[in-house]
Amino acid sequence: MGVLTGPRSIHLATHLSAGGRRVERTRFIEHAGKQILLLDYTGLGSDLAELLAEIEKTKRVIAVQPPGSVLALTDARGSRITPTNVRAMKGLVDHNEPFVRWSAVVVGLTGVYLAGFRAIQALSRRRNFLSFGDPDDAKEWLVTQP
Repeated sequence: MGVLTGPRSIHLATHLSAGGRRVERTRFIEHAGKQILLLDYTGLGSDLAELLAEIEKTKRVIAVQPPGSVLALTDARGSRITPTNVRAMKGLVDHNEPFVRWSAVVVGLTGVYLAGFRAIQALSRRRNFLSFGDPDDAKEWLVTQP
C-alpha cells in the first residue's frame, strides 16, 4: 500500500524491518481488506530527537486523514520508556484523537512498558485505545471494530 502518494506524499524515516529491508516507520498497511495506519515505534526512545522527529512525521501523516476514519496500530515493543518519552507520546495521542476511530498499541505489557502505557492511556482519557501483546492480535481486533 505505501504511505501516501501524489501531492500528499511525505518523506518518512525508515528503519530495517525484521526481514532486513528498509520500511517507513509510519505507513499504511492492509489487513482483512481494511487500511491500518501502522506506527512502527519499535526500539525508539533512546534518542529523544529521533523519537520527536518520528512523532512529528506521524502527526503530518494522520492530519491529512478524514476525522474519525483511522484505524491505528502503534508497535512500541522494545522502546525506551522515560517520563519525557511518555509526555511526547501523550502529545501524539492527543493530536491523533480527532482522526482515530480505533487504536491498538502493542507494548509487550510487562514492567515499565505496562506502566508507560497506562500513564498515556490515563492522561489521554481515550476509550477507543486498547493494548495488545502481539501485533497480529491487534490487527484482528482493529478490523472487527465498527
